[in-house]
Amino acid sequence: MAIDEADQSDAGDFSEGEGSDPASADERAHESEPRSNSAIRVGTYTWEEFMGEYGHGDEVSVLYPDEPADADDQLGLDTDEDVGTTVPSGDDWNRVEFDPETYLGHHPDDLANHVVPIAGDNADALWDRFCEYADPETTPVVKDTWTWEHYKWEYYYEDDGSRPRDGDGEIVRHDEEDALGFDPDTIKGHLAAGNDAALELDDIVEERTVNIQEDIEEDEFFSTVAGNTTVSNRYDLEKAVPLEKKTHFREIERYWVNKPYAYVVIFHSEKENEKKYYMIEPYQNEIENELQEFLSGKLRTAIKYSEDGIKEKATEDGRRTVIEDETRRLLERYDLFEATSGETSEGILETLRGLLDDEDEEEIGNGPSQLGGIEVRPEPAILADDPDTLSEYQVEKLLYLLKRDFIGYERIDGIKHDINVEDISVDGYNSPVFVYHSEYEQIISNIYHGEDELDDFVVKLAQRSGKGISKRLPQVDATLPDGSRAQLTLGKEVSDHGTNYTIRQFKDVPFTPIDLINWNTFSLDEMAFLWLAIENHKSLIFAGGTASGKTTSLNAVSLFIPSSAKIVSIEDTREVELPQRNWIASVTRPSFADDEQGDVDEFDLLEAALRQRPDYIVMGEIRGEEDRTLFQVMSTGHTTYTTFHADSVDEVLKRFTTDPINVSKTMFTALDLVSIQTQTRVQGRKVRRNKSLTEINHYEAEHDEINVQDVYQWQAETDEYLKMGDSNTLEEIQFDRGWSTEKLQEELFKREVILAYLIKKGLNTYAEVAATVQAFINDPDTILTLIANGQLEDSLDDLREMESVLIDVDPEKEELVPRPDASSETYNLSMDLLERAEESLFEEYRGKIPSGLASALGDVEEESTIDVDRADSEEFEFAGDVDETVDEDEWELGAGSSAFTGEDDDDGDEPAWLSEETGFAIGDESDSDEAAASATDAATGGASPTDESASDG
Repeated sequence: MAIDEADQSDAGDFSEGEGSDPASADERAHESEPRSNSAIRVGTYTWEEFMGEYGHGDEVSVLYPDEPADADDQLGLDTDEDVGTTVPSGDDWNRVEFDPETYLGHHPDDLANHVVPIAGDNADALWDRFCEYADPETTPVVKDTWTWEHYKWEYYYEDDGSRPRDGDGEIVRHDEEDALGFDPDTIKGHLAAGNDAALELDDIVEERTVNIQEDIEEDEFFSTVAGNTTVSNRYDLEKAVPLEKKTHFREIERYWVNKPYAYVVIFHSEKENEKKYYMIEPYQNEIENELQEFLSGKLRTAIKYSEDGIKEKATEDGRRTVIEDETRRLLERYDLFEATSGETSEGILETLRGLLDDEDEEEIGNGPSQLGGIEVRPEPAILADDPDTLSEYQVEKLLYLLKRDFIGYERIDGIKHDINVEDISVDGYNSPVFVYHSEYEQIISNIYHGEDELDDFVVKLAQRSGKGISKRLPQVDATLPDGSRAQLTLGKEVSDHGTNYTIRQFKDVPFTPIDLINWNTFSLDEMAFLWLAIENHKSLIFAGGTASGKTTSLNAVSLFIPSSAKIVSIEDTREVELPQRNWIASVTRPSFADDEQGDVDEFDLLEAALRQRPDYIVMGEIRGEEDRTLFQVMSTGHTTYTTFHADSVDEVLKRFTTDPINVSKTMFTALDLVSIQTQTRVQGRKVRRNKSLTEINHYEAEHDEINVQDVYQWQAETDEYLKMGDSNTLEEIQFDRGWSTEKLQEELFKREVILAYLIKKGLNTYAEVAATVQAFINDPDTILTLIANGQLEDSLDDLREMESVLIDVDPEKEELVPRPDASSETYNLSMDLLERAEESLFEEYRGKIPSGLASALGDVEEESTIDVDRADSEEFEFAGDVDETVDEDEWELGAGSSAFTGEDDDDGDEPAWLSEETGFAIGDESDSDEAAASATDAATGGASPTDESASDG
């Protein structure tokens, strides 16, 4: 047994705790090893012990002639008791040859004079530092550092630092073996065994947990605004990934799609070398699943026979309210939930009741409390408890899943919320859901439909779209309530793999021309060319393959249509989204009868559109007999925009001028431009590019050909756009508008500058781009003046209030739109254009007041500064007489004038010209100075004469 003697431990060992070198410590111990069995202890070291240790032990008896026997009872740390040792002094040192001054540097009798003034403070500081080091409250245990001294201070020493004593006053020795539970000499072996066990545990953790991103802050990710844990959290992620896949799944990205209930994790499978799309929602155990099925059946019955005016709550929010109300009522009826079951005094249902009663919003700072029961517990323990009531956390999960299934899109509801997903598809029975991700393209998800569930889901989608689907009519094209386009197939009648569906996601917030430029789908000068062409009523077709960006481009360039124009759109499924208010959105409708009587197709809508006197006609897609009518409409002068499936201009000409469309070649020349869109790869990334922008010039009867000319072409080798020559379209615009060549280039340059400014300033949201573009079309000088004077950003809120344009975008939805940043090449090109504008264009507008502000100022004209020579000025005289007898605070004017004082006049009898209604403001001297400065800034555009002269020079 190892007993800690006074010469082996206690506070003197603390220096080995941190940063000491074990080898050097052993060497020091070997060099200073005592030569006799001295009883060295903390606080006491005698000359007898020193002499015995360093070879002078034969003189000890001479120096200590009357030394008593060593006491077994050594004292602890803090003791002042005398143990009977006599301290040599004075002439005692003359009896021995040993000279202590050789070691001390002074006589031992002078020790106190040397130690107390210098070493006393150091000793106190060292003691304080030692206590701070050893105290477990100030120095917690850290990896690789924990000495016996730490252990003693926490488990052995008394509160004052002394060693403990038993009832007889004897010191209780510290037994290291008893403290460890094994022989201290075998500690290395035990540590090695512990290390092996830790490695085995680490392997188990690695095998049974998901490999997440190293730099992700999970506490922040799984926290609500109020700081509480989200309903869907890390526990649900672990339950969603199968155990056998956790070893080779590596997380790439994660993001919320419906916080706090659903988030997406993108994995890379190192074993299969492919990406995986995992939708993470609240996990339900067996009991919760059975309860959800039970409540779903009860809810259908309760809603069906409810008399609370459910039909009046036809909006989505109203239906959610019904689900919450009925679920609460069912839980109360079956005693499945108590408000006190969680950690808070108010349950989730009581909170919901307060919300449903339209109570005032809680004050800021009184956020929702943590949900009771959200703490993670092993599932077997939860099932073994078999509780009688639900926790708040379980009720919150239940409400989310019920609303998701009754109101949302069931299993794919989370995917429908993902702004990065363009398409959702299922290929048949027992097939996973595939998604087309804007970043990762086609990837497989973790969502599956059961066979019966898939049939029911497709029927439900058709019904919600106002369509019917059955084995008699197994295929349906539908538009979902949120505007998404769906192709539905039921059963195996026309599909070997069974029921399937494909949903093309509808973008609540369209992309803008700035997004297309930043993606390099179009170049900046190409977009300016399209802007000028569309503004001047040039017809355009976007052609390309599936998912090549035709509709996205059509929606984006529709911002160039003037808000003063009337627009009619014609589609079979809604895809076009325009900001202009004067817009009739027409949609086809199938017949309700077997003989197709009452069917309204694109041809019918196009005929109706001609009676609605449109300036622009936008067709979602043309592919039938309505194409001939569309070109007849173009020939009559109606500007038309549409999309078409073709991979080249030659393919467009061939398909339009041959059966079954068969548009005559002479009529085809009514079309002005064709933009060929393509989906391709650049440096391994799938991208969309405008392959060519082509003009349709004229029909050559001699060769029976249509003359076409590329204006811009995309170069795949360099991923750049080249201008191929002079544009006939621009020449037509120049002729129609009566512009000179310089004026045409100036108008084109202005539009390039507007786009460049938006790119440089990062103004790429739909509201910012739409407001700027439409305001420029209405009043170019005002926008250029705002840009030249750096005032555009401050004026965007006012520009959004144009009544002819509806720019009402939900900020939360806008924040979710994955808008690209400009590449370095695009940004540098924008900077070059703005530098050119500084030298030429902006000089005309710098210092001017925008027209909106000028109209408010009426007939006020800017006057040059007048310098007054005081020497030549005459003394100013009042028109009235001044009574010199009145006080200084009150002046009395002559006849017809009223008295005024420095005090406020409550009667309001001031002269008409002095009233604030006429624009005259009364203030102190500082106010006058500020007003003068403001007037100067308004007149000079905020630039001092010095600044202007510097810029001019």
